[in-house]
Amino acid sequence: MFTITLTLNRAEMGEKLRALGELMRDPSPFLRAIGPPLVESTKKRIEAGGLGPNGEVWEPNSEETMRRAALIGGKRFGNKPLIDTGILMETITYQISGGTLYIGTGRFADKDPRITSTLQFGTTRAGRGNRVKIPPRPYLGISDDDEALINRAIENEVRSILGA
Repeated sequence: MFTITLTLNRAEMGEKLRALGELMRDPSPFLRAIGPPLVESTKKRIEAGGLGPNGEVWEPNSEETMRRAALIGGKRFGNKPLIDTGILMETITYQISGGTLYIGTGRFADKDPRITSTLQFGTTRAGRGNRVKIPPRPYLGISDDDEALINRAIENEVRSILGA
């Protein structure tokens, strides 16, 4: 017969459970640790040619969009106006509120929240007369790599609390 004897140190176990409880009550230190890598991941997907979190490539800009974008601010830009101007990339950031981590861009939301929703979800009613169709170009969301990063970070945090 094989037997195992397990002895628990109640004080030590209680402290570890309290630390886990504190993480659940206030995850903001943990969220602050994963915010920057998730922002970078979002930017890398955009720089990679416009990939959605699901890995799908964005639909190219229309000829009309390209024509109009060619003279933004009197300067010539390439075929990705929001990327080439830095407008999108410079504004992607994270924010923590009420135990929730938000990744997004405040620049457009402050001026006109329809811009960010148009980028993310597309629209069939843009431009003069609401006759322009803009395809979705999702840039916000959690990719498979992001999910793996979050899971590893959670595992590491719990292991550090438990001393495993």
